Amino acid sequence: MRQEIIEIGVVEMDLQALEITRERSHFVRPRRWEISERCTELTGITKEDIQGARSFSEVLQSLAEEFTPGKALCCAWGNDAGLIEATCHAHGFKTPLRYRVDLSQLFSWLLLLKQIRSLRDAVEMLGLDFDGVPHGALVDARNTARVHAALIRRMRREPDLVAPSVKQVIDAPAVTSFGEKLRRAIVLENLNNSGD
Repeated sequence: MRQEIIEIGVVEMDLQALEITRERSHFVRPRRWEISERCTELTGITKEDIQGARSFSEVLQSLAEEFTPGKALCCAWGNDAGLIEATCHAHGFKTPLRYRVDLSQLFSWLLLLKQIRSLRDAVEMLGLDFDGVPHGALVDARNTARVHAALIRRMRREPDLVAPSVKQVIDAPAVTSFGEKLRRAIVLENLNNSGD
């Protein structure tokens, strides 16, 4: 069975203040009505949820008008943006996502991880609590924005809104030896800054 998009969530973030300014989520009416038990188990979305939903093209047009993604950086975790692009291609129109970044890849590169982590792992590695139930489009978009903001804060050398505890950082998933040294340096910096 071909994958279909059944929900799109968008979060807009002010890149200067690193605050979420608005967000929106829409169910999308699929071409086929079968939603697997696994999909419902992961997302909580049922056939009944999408019966009154608008088509992919209608939802995408509405979101494109509201958020103008063709003029902004669009971050997604994993291949979500690629799935939107493939679906646009299948429907015969161009993707509105012009400047795309796979934040999972960027996260792995910046932290020198051996493999890409899940969004939940990334949130926890940064010492944040996951906001919501995973695999919901809006929840995942919101947590992706939070990871993006935390990475920018670190690059700007600004304090995190919630600094990770030493235990959280030490117990984080394994990274390369250089990544481990970098993580320990961050712990020491957080400890030194917390005493100011």
